[in-house]
Amino acid sequence: MGMATDPTDAPRLDRTKILTEVSPITRPRLDVPALADTVQRTDTVSGMLRALLDDTRGDEREAVRVMRRLGTRLLAEPPQGEPTPFTAWQYLVNLARCTEAFLDVEQRTR
Repeated sequence: MGMATDPTDAPRLDRTKILTEVSPITRPRLDVPALADTVQRTDTVSGMLRALLDDTRGDEREAVRVMRRLGTRLLAEPPQGEPTPFTAWQYLVNLARCTEAFLDVEQRTR
């Protein structure tokens, strides 16, 4: 899909800010945003997910390890082909849901 992101774009890790960013993305909606906006938000959310993955490196809790594998796989396998507004939005929602779930698992297993 050509939506690879640069790992150096990862923002400073602030879990509250991450939830504030991803929560509106995971809410149901009837419309699909413009492709350019979705790609920009995908870069932001994937950077946040990468920061979470880096921050939890070495964490041996089983639930966190499972979420790390899921997040790594999702980032490594973006949709193939030319992006459409729908496919880009679908990928962004998947990234946001993974990020939310990762934060939830991390908090519950502390």
